[in-house]
Amino acid sequence: MTKKYELLYVLNGTLPGDELKAQMSRVQSIVEASAEIVDIVEWGRRRLAYEIQDLREGYYVIVHFNAEADAPKEIERLLRISDSVLRYLITVAEGSFMPIARRSVDDEIAREEVGTEAEETPTEAETAPEESVDTEKEDAEPAAEEALTEEVEETSETPERTE
Repeated sequence: MTKKYELLYVLNGTLPGDELKAQMSRVQSIVEASAEIVDIVEWGRRRLAYEIQDLREGYYVIVHFNAEADAPKEIERLLRISDSVLRYLITVAEGSFMPIARRSVDDEIAREEVGTEAEETPTEAETAPEESVDTEKEDAEPAAEEALTEEVEETSETPERTE
């Protein structure tokens, strides 16, 4: 019985676009050897949470595929010995969550050919006004602190000593 899986892998983010494409095709061939690829989503270059092999930037790719239950073990084994893949994670895909691509390798290659950094247009989330959750939270904090102080005062009464 086939299951839906999701593979997220990170490539070296300092590689030029044509090399990234070659590395992505290698990983794609590894997955295709034992599974049926449904979709590939390129997240693009992102800053890593921590340095991996002295690198601060990675190129993120998500592959959705259908495979038998034993296929992910073989894919993981092949990805583990691949030098191009910094990190990877295979999970069983549940639901229909599909992240959107940020920038594809073709966009990266076009930027390299131009030689200048194109300014990114702000996304809808970045341009949306900030909600006033913080101010509401600040207003609620004094009331919560007062209630907590009252609780502590009520419970901190010392029992009378009997001698």
